[in-house]
Amino acid sequence: MSLSKKIAIEQQTWVKQWAHHENEAELLNLFQASFGYRMPLELWRWKYRGLDTLGALVRRDDRAIAFYGARPRAIHLFGSPATAAQIGDVMVHPKERGILTRKGPLFLVATSFLERFVGHGKAFPLAFGFPSERHYRLGTRLDLYEQVGELMRVSWPALQTRPSYSVRMRPLSRNQGATVDRLWLEMADALQDQVVGVRDWAYLQQRYLDHPTVDYPLYLVSSRLTGSPIGIVVTRILDDAVELLDIIAPPQRVATLVHCLRRLTWNLGKPQAYAWITAQHAQLFAGETGEIAPTDIVIPHNRWTPGLPASALLNRWWLMGGDTDFR
Repeated sequence: MSLSKKIAIEQQTWVKQWAHHENEAELLNLFQASFGYRMPLELWRWKYRGLDTLGALVRRDDRAIAFYGARPRAIHLFGSPATAAQIGDVMVHPKERGILTRKGPLFLVATSFLERFVGHGKAFPLAFGFPSERHYRLGTRLDLYEQVGELMRVSWPALQTRPSYSVRMRPLSRNQGATVDRLWLEMADALQDQVVGVRDWAYLQQRYLDHPTVDYPLYLVSSRLTGSPIGIVVTRILDDAVELLDIIAPPQRVATLVHCLRRLTWNLGKPQAYAWITAQHAQLFAGETGEIAPTDIVIPHNRWTPGLPASALLNRWWLMGGDTDFR
């Protein structure tokens, strides 16, 4: 039987639907089949909390075989509030991956979601995600995406030095929400030529403090002399490193925050710290001591439906590891 005839027969058994919370069990089964491990139920519910439609779904023989998930993310789009669709959990059952064409299940779920939700006049003016290079190449081959950026890895050695006379670093407490909001407004004002996800107190609580499976130590860096806040540092302590997941501060204060991070790394007995950051900001983070390396993660832009041109967003995203939903 020819491939085209095989696809035509299989298409007759595919059913496109919208995924809702009652589909979570079969979607978790699909996730395990696709990625080789099972996502904790509490993590799945944290990711998709408050949503009616979780994404696009294709099933065959009453079994989920493909899913294209998304969640709303509040952003500042060149200084103006907006909401983007953050794409995630894109998956196809391994037995169905032979049909990665414009007639296959991956194409069906992706185009169904983009046509309903993304572009001019839709719920989301733009969408973004963090596909690997291999998955991004597949999306471009299907004419779904084009690249508008990439993530780089910046790493620094731990720093053994005396405490600074000018700044101090302390754990962030839950009664400092007003300080977080103030720093976010300063950051947003400094990034009006960029696209940046909102990093206010409500987001910080939801993303980091209330995460169901990972502990993220958060720190406030402030002036020793005046007590004025300089920035927020979000970390994750790993076996052999400290990961800088996020910062909340204007870009001109990055060097100060990195210095404090390197001191913290030494005090924790780790040899190095690192961060993911979009490529155009990598040198700002690296300074004179950091090393920059690729991650093979690109930032895609929807090209399937009419909307903002990729040229307007090229190297304009501010994204870090904490913007992903898997770190």
